[in-house]
Amino acid sequence: MSGGVPKASVIVPCWNVEEWVEDAISSVLRGSFQDFEIIAVDDGSTDGTGAVLDRIAASDARVRVIHQTNGGVSCARNRGLDAARGGYVFFIDPDDTCSPEMLSRSISAMEIGNVDYCVFAYRRRNMNGKDFSLIALKGDYRYRSNAEIRAGYLSRMFGYSFANVRMWYAGTPLFAHREEGYVWRCVYRRSLIEAHNIRFDERIILYEDAMFNCEYMLYVQAMFCLAEPMYDYTIQPQGAVMRLRRSRCEFMNKLAILRRRQEINRRAGGTLGDAYAASCVFALLEMFALLRTVPIGWSEGRRIVREYAADSEVRTAIRTFPLSWRKPVLALAVLALRVFGAGVIYAVCWTLFAPFRRRVKCGDGDQSKDIPTATLHGE
Repeated sequence: MSGGVPKASVIVPCWNVEEWVEDAISSVLRGSFQDFEIIAVDDGSTDGTGAVLDRIAASDARVRVIHQTNGGVSCARNRGLDAARGGYVFFIDPDDTCSPEMLSRSISAMEIGNVDYCVFAYRRRNMNGKDFSLIALKGDYRYRSNAEIRAGYLSRMFGYSFANVRMWYAGTPLFAHREEGYVWRCVYRRSLIEAHNIRFDERIILYEDAMFNCEYMLYVQAMFCLAEPMYDYTIQPQGAVMRLRRSRCEFMNKLAILRRRQEINRRAGGTLGDAYAASCVFALLEMFALLRTVPIGWSEGRRIVREYAADSEVRTAIRTFPLSWRKPVLALAVLALRVFGAGVIYAVCWTLFAPFRRRVKCGDGDQSKDIPTATLHGE
């Protein structure tokens, strides 16, 4: 470290990961780039995670540990950002590992190109725990203006547009244009984060990392990309993402995501509304589908659906959503929304699906807090 200030800060949010976290941190420590600090935030773990982190920190001064009561991964990441000192910010998840070259290659790209943001490919570990699949970038994201970045990259994370839907009808997979908004596949300038007070939205349970990326992209003037995979991502069957998917938490998250998109759109001067117009409709329809499994009561579910459907952007999206009989179920669902309204459809679905509902806890373990995490596909 030059003058005691590290060049990079690596933030690791940790909750009950004693089995994996040492491998995650070790993958950073043994990398080719050494001028960094690791900020590991123990988010109220109830296993041996805190003790493992303290042991690692005792043996390497570059590792700092923060212990806090459970607040969720967004809260933990925000705590790490508050403590960070490095000029560049990285995030890694405690059950993943990174390439020995991740810091050196991405920081070099940032400095040589004088860019504010770098994104790279990654590898996804298959469920067998042995094989990896390369998750390549879907474009050559080397841009020198904010306008290019908003059009060519931010829009790929922000949501589905009507143009995406029309391409889907023509045979292009709906997800073909999307870039996953995981924060661990990126490097950020801390000065830009602090200048605009960018933090993770702790109201959001899923897809919060993509929203962080989108807000950051509003201020990026130049970006670069690395085609080489720099990160190894593992899907844990017992992890927070898998627990929250198809749960009451995911149902409630739809409204939180809508509000966050609208906030970011306002910051962008109202120029991003088209980028998520179709997502407004998809999210509402998915709420009805979730009633088959989520343990949400009549009053609470109806309140959330009514508030979502009453939003002016959502109402406009329902009226103008493009229809095609190539997707007849979708067409019928949207037409039903137009004719009968969300309240009637909610009542029908809630009644029909009542026998199938199962209880799914919301949060970590027995705690009642919502735990924000990344999600693979987004909203």
